Amino acid sequence: MLPRRILTILALATIAAAATTTPAMAAPAGGVETMATSTCNKWISYNGADVPAYGSNVNCSLRRGNVNSAVFQLQVTMNVCYEYTLRSQGVYPLTADSNFGPTTEKALRAVQAAVSTPADGVYGPNTRKAIYHQRSNGGSPCLQVP
Repeated sequence: MLPRRILTILALATIAAAATTTPAMAAPAGGVETMATSTCNKWISYNGADVPAYGSNVNCSLRRGNVNSAVFQLQVTMNVCYEYTLRSQGVYPLTADSNFGPTTEKALRAVQAAVSTPADGVYGPNTRKAIYHQRSNGGSPCLQVP
């Protein structure tokens, strides 16, 4: 496996060549679109773990169609912390390509089910609190963050 720094550089190069992420939009009853929870666009070290974030805000979300380094970190985290779960779904190792596609969604749903949180395939604040994340120093075991 490539060192984390090299994987991060490769992911950032992929991001530069790919489409950018747009914030999630929600349509309320009146039909006017409003900004929903900010879409994560990078990862940061938060309480000793590397977690997806929007600026310094970790209360953001990722979903199918997002392409950025936050998705990369989520993919790496699922590979490191949920190998057994991903293997049981036939998606291990999950390709850490920064692209939140159908395979990443399938993996996330499996992880969400494993930690007894709604398996909606969206990484948001509830999933962040429920799952284990890769430690910032690369050590083990993985840890939960508030």
